[in-house]
Amino acid sequence: MKDDFEEKILLELEDIRLSYSGKAILNHVNLSILSGRLIGMVGDNGLGKSTLLKLMAGIMQAELGLKKVNSSGISYILSVEQLYSWMKVKDALLFYQNFYDDFDLMQAKELLKKYHISEKQRVGKLSKGHGEIVCLILGLSRKVELYLMDESLSGIDPYFKKDIKQFLLENMPENSTLVIATHLLKELEFLLDEIIFVTKEGVFQIETETIRLEYGMSVEQYYLEEVSHE
Repeated sequence: MKDDFEEKILLELEDIRLSYSGKAILNHVNLSILSGRLIGMVGDNGLGKSTLLKLMAGIMQAELGLKKVNSSGISYILSVEQLYSWMKVKDALLFYQNFYDDFDLMQAKELLKKYHISEKQRVGKLSKGHGEIVCLILGLSRKVELYLMDESLSGIDPYFKKDIKQFLLENMPENSTLVIATHLLKELEFLLDEIIFVTKEGVFQIETETIRLEYGMSVEQYYLEEVSHE
């Protein structure tokens, strides 16, 4: 996603804190999300990845700290479980068209045809892979600068996953950014510019190139050997 352009900060979190039932979920989080990036969010279950994404999207609010948004909009890509199972795919298109002024209905329809997904199919009858592709198409057909996705590629066809970077480049606006929370490091690290690690000790971000050059490791090796034991 990088190119010869002037990067800008799309979103900043400064000393963000959030707790649930008296337990700190996010504590002193500081992040800067730049334009033109593909960013992975990695961490063990229960450490706050989903909470952090929802806070970035504005679905949840921090108790303390400051969030600065400097993007044209944020698209939080739903999981298929978050759509009504009785909906037909065309109902989901209509919902997005009515709810979001930045939704590109033509792009969404063309992508559904490309991946042989009928608008007449019920969401609850879609295969896991097709359901994930539908949600990806819906979310990416919004013309914004920042996209957020939470574990939405586990069921997708290996052939689609292999071409996922090309799919993103073709369907995301130029210089936009995607943040994806994932456990699929081995499969996806080749397309990521940087990683946000969510650990018991806190949240930090690092360039994938830094991991490879300075530590001589793949992102997965770095996570397993340097991060996950913290």
